[in-house]
Amino acid sequence: MNMTDLSYIHLSVVEFRDFDLRTLQEAQAVAEQAKLDLTDLNSSVQSLYLSQDMGDHEVRLVELDSSMVKHLEAGNSLMVRGDKSDMAVVCTDDSTFELKSTQTTNSLLLLPDCRAPEQLVGGDGCLLHKEVYCISHVYLELKQCRPKLKKLQTLLQENVFTGPEYESDEKHTGKKYTTTDLLSLIQASEKELLQELRKLHAVHYDGYWRLVDFDYMGNVLQYIMDTVDCQSWSYDQIPTDKLLSMEDNVYPRVVLQHCLDCYGDRKIMELDGGSEEVHVLSEDKVCRYFAEYLLKGVGKFNLAEFLQTWKESVPVGMTTDLQQLEGVALIDKKSHPQVISHFPVTGLPEDAPDRFNRLFRTREKWTLEDITPYIRDLCERKQTVGSLLTKFARASTLPDGTKVYNSRVPIK
Repeated sequence: MNMTDLSYIHLSVVEFRDFDLRTLQEAQAVAEQAKLDLTDLNSSVQSLYLSQDMGDHEVRLVELDSSMVKHLEAGNSLMVRGDKSDMAVVCTDDSTFELKSTQTTNSLLLLPDCRAPEQLVGGDGCLLHKEVYCISHVYLELKQCRPKLKKLQTLLQENVFTGPEYESDEKHTGKKYTTTDLLSLIQASEKELLQELRKLHAVHYDGYWRLVDFDYMGNVLQYIMDTVDCQSWSYDQIPTDKLLSMEDNVYPRVVLQHCLDCYGDRKIMELDGGSEEVHVLSEDKVCRYFAEYLLKGVGKFNLAEFLQTWKESVPVGMTTDLQQLEGVALIDKKSHPQVISHFPVTGLPEDAPDRFNRLFRTREKWTLEDITPYIRDLCERKQTVGSLLTKFARASTLPDGTKVYNSRVPIK
């Protein structure tokens, strides 16, 4: 930085029993002794001195980048989140940041009123005494990170929704959580939290977020498909309001709406009399559900038999495809006959080293195609699956030319 850009600032260390502060002439004399040209300096001088009660001020300094500063200047907030046993994170409305303590060899001085150089230009010159409230060599640094969401599933499993008729049963005495409750416990921004709730197919029922029992959700889905067939509707054009408003519905409206959103997509259809919202059932999502239904709790399933049973279980007109099972099931191609097993990514550790340890404990060598669905969510901003594998895995080539990855470290 050029000297002409600076105002002359002098720190005068004064014993607390002696409060004689420097004069303007003394400050100028010090500048001359330092062989500084006074014409290059601002005429006004700030003289800093230590506060008598410095030890009484507990202040933590936080380093913010320009985007975070603009976020605060716009009137938005930064929230520190996490349970008592968690490491603290800072969240905006849509992002999560690690909060790390960083040391510096420089002394960081905190003053309630220190003027910038442009504020000292002009005038006849004066000496401004500024009190230093505290000196620190530590500050907090924010680094954007993935939200810590694994705990969310654990909390919601305390009270799984199995239908309104069972809400008074003893097995439903577990705690239920509102959005506010979850925001205070989960280390994630509100946007990231809501995205994960949708990913987990959680329903917002009676003011609380609840995981839905797998079999119960399947019953609701089957009811919707039976209704579609009975009404001679099409799976890609289900009239949402008509289905939800039917008088003989056996499931609550909010649950039917939730199931439609989980296994379909909303779409606005333009009609002669105006527009109407419809739902388009997703072939991939519906087929995926039936595959999980067949695989859950059975261990390994003969692949050929599974494919035939799966094909026969899905609604007429829908086509099954193994790509629909990415991140849900694993196929052992080395066994004779080949077998398939349930292996959902949602059941894996959230921490990257633990995730890779679990994957390589399950299978010693992975192809890129097989492992990608199980590590894609671990990628930080601008990080690729390839760079993640470079860090945690070692590549090799099989005799048949297939490239595979195995662990860099011993498996625990």
